[in-house]
Order: sequence, then structure tokens, then C-alpha cells
Amino acid sequence: MDTKIIERIHKLLALSESSNSHEAELAMLKAQELLVKHKLSLKEVKEFKIVNSAIKENITKITFTKAKWKANLAQLIADNFSCYLFFKTRQTNTITFFGREEDITVCNIILEYAIDCISSAVKRLKYQYTREGYSTKGLENDYALGFIVGLAQKFEEQKRANQEWGLVLVKDKEVTEAYGQKKFKRSINTNPKYRGHAEVYKKGKEDGERFSISDKITQGDTEENLALVSGTTNT
Repeated sequence: MDTKIIERIHKLLALSESSNSHEAELAMLKAQELLVKHKLSLKEVKEFKIVNSAIKENITKITFTKAKWKANLAQLIADNFSCYLFFKTRQTNTITFFGREEDITVCNIILEYAIDCISSAVKRLKYQYTREGYSTKGLENDYALGFIVGLAQKFEEQKRANQEWGLVLVKDKEVTEAYGQKKFKRSINTNPKYRGHAEVYKKGKEDGERFSISDKITQGDTEENLALVSGTTNT
């Protein structure tokens, strides 16, 4: 049997027990659709033992103090790829993902790639603004905020276009339970303030909507890449 298909069906069956009747009905219909498509019985799926990957935390290379937009970007990615987010805080805040090993790997790859894309675009914009005699103060912040809004819209459009994709990306029950047992010392404020660069914000939003994730995830350099909201907790 294809383990990935079995895992998707298991997640859908779990969602079919949701208290949200619409979500439960949709999940069951999708599960039935996959059962028929892959010629599987409900009994076979329920009896198939899935060995889940380890639940762990991944302390990323991404840190911030004033650049709070990084926390917002990481939170958006975590929410859309089955992970939780918190911060390791000492002199600076270090972004940390929590979830299944394969999920946090994907989150880490996407976060680093998105930040690289943002940094490259901001570098070009700063060069242009400096040559024209305009202030670049707050430019990175506003471009990044626009990018995050655009990327969020991209994720929502993907979910609307493929409801099954949205359903199977819900957080694993065991991951949720494990995260609930973690103890956090305090909360930090990660709300960035818009600085007034309207054109830069618009450009960031357009780039966020066009951001391509699938190409990066499927590249062969995955191993090389392994090595938000006010009130978000930290340790």
C-alpha cells in the first residue's frame, strides 16, 4: 500500500469526527473518494499501522530583534504546514518550529527561501531609493508585510482550489498534545508597524502572491537546507 495515501485517508477520517458538521461531511466524502480511487477498503486503512516520524523542535538559523515581520512570516508558514511556532529568547529571538520531523523540515526550507527572496528584493529597492534620494527607513518592514499578506492570500487560494489539500494539512493530534505540554516563560510582542511605504508594500504583496514554494521543496538540495502574533510564547 502507498503509505502517503493511507496517511491522507487517516487524517481525513479523523476530521470526519469533527464537531463542525460541514467539515466532517467534507472530510468523509474526500476519504471515500480516495478509498474508491485507490481500491482500498475502510477496514484495510484502519488496520494499516502507520509509523509516524518523531515529534521534535527545530531551532532555525533565523533570529530577530526589531525585524518582527520574520516572526509573522514564520507563523504563517507554520500554520500552513502542520507545525507550531515559538521562540528561544536570550539576547535575540530565535524562531523555532515544533511538529513532525518532515513537516518542520519543510517549514525551515520555505522560511529560509522566503527570507532570501525578501532580502534580495529589498536590496534592489534600497539601491533604487538611495539613487533617487528617498529615505529607505522602514522599507524592508513594509515590503515584508506586503509579502506576507500576498503569501497568505496565495495559501487561501490554494485551499479553495483544492479542499483536500487544506484538510490534510491540519495539525496532527499527537503534535497538538505534545505542544500543549510545553511550558513557556512569557509572551513577546511580534506585531510590526507599517511605516508608510505604500508602493513598496504593494510590490511586496504582488511578490508574495507569486512566491513559488513547490520548486524549492522538490529541489535536490533538501539535505543542505536541514543542517508572530502578539502573545506568541517563547522559552
